[in-house]
Amino acid sequence: MHNAIVIVACLAGLIFAHPAVSGEWRTKLQTGPKMTVGLKVWDSQGEMTWSHNASPQDLILGDPTSRLTYQDIDSTVAEITGHIELPQRFYLELVWGSGNIDEGSLVDEDFLSAFGAQFFATTQSGEHLFSQTVSHVNDNDLHYYSFKLGRNVFNRQDTRGGVGLFGQLQFWSEQTRAVGIRQTVCTSPNVLCAPAGFAGFTNTTVIENDVDWRSLFIGVDGYYHLSNKFTVSGTLAYSPLTKVENEDTHFLRADLAQKPSFKLDGEGDTINAEVNLSYHFTPNLAGHAGLRYWKAKIENETAGWSVFPAGGGQEFADLNEFESERKGVTLGASYTFGGQQKRDK
Repeated sequence: MHNAIVIVACLAGLIFAHPAVSGEWRTKLQTGPKMTVGLKVWDSQGEMTWSHNASPQDLILGDPTSRLTYQDIDSTVAEITGHIELPQRFYLELVWGSGNIDEGSLVDEDFLSAFGAQFFATTQSGEHLFSQTVSHVNDNDLHYYSFKLGRNVFNRQDTRGGVGLFGQLQFWSEQTRAVGIRQTVCTSPNVLCAPAGFAGFTNTTVIENDVDWRSLFIGVDGYYHLSNKFTVSGTLAYSPLTKVENEDTHFLRADLAQKPSFKLDGEGDTINAEVNLSYHFTPNLAGHAGLRYWKAKIENETAGWSVFPAGGGQEFADLNEFESERKGVTLGASYTFGGQQKRDK
């Protein structure tokens, strides 16, 4: 979050500062409606982690009871954007993106209490991590779409820069499937887990996860023309109203129901930040390169974790945390229709 604030602060400084960039600049006046269509590729790296605490229901379990971490979840996303300028300086923007998760790994960790360690006569005493497995993640789906309505609240008199405020609805979904198991830690061999070093189920889906984030943002965006050819722009948005629904299926667990085995619900917050540098080949055609960062998080949800036993019914545990993060480089191009411009004399 600190880096995002720094980016936007620097952008605001450029916008409000007096012109100090060398090179010709003459004011342009817009004389008609304008629509911009953009295509972009986001080369992103993601991570998702969550943990829950069921120790109040079972004394042998630790806190956290279980923690799953999807790490290095890389995805190349194709994105389409439509931006329309409306009367009274309002604007509307629609974004849709979709891609495949190229690779990654799932680390599944389970914990026992001190009582549990004594009860199972584990090789390590006290509350501890008794089992850790690693699985491979690939060939999965990521998609998102958003609806933004904003208004330009400040424009420099020379039109070199401007600032807008907006509200935004965003839906962000990821589906991941982990295959194979490699046991890296086990303090209860052949009782609670396979001995460390075991590897198997190479081509078998062992865990499937579906997560949906729904967020309502408020934000600020802005731009500054460095010259007739180059423009820097940025966006910072925060959602205090984020809801998540996550379903997790453990296919090798005979004691759990299938689709889902676990489910969690909760409310938290999200931050989105982005900065772009654009090069204008013509007044209507531009290329863009940028950096983007998303982070959504919830924590401390009482009874936020639901367990579905194989025999039916539903049990509850406390959710410690759930977090999704995605960041990376964007490259794209845009073309503007309408909005005929003329130079001031």
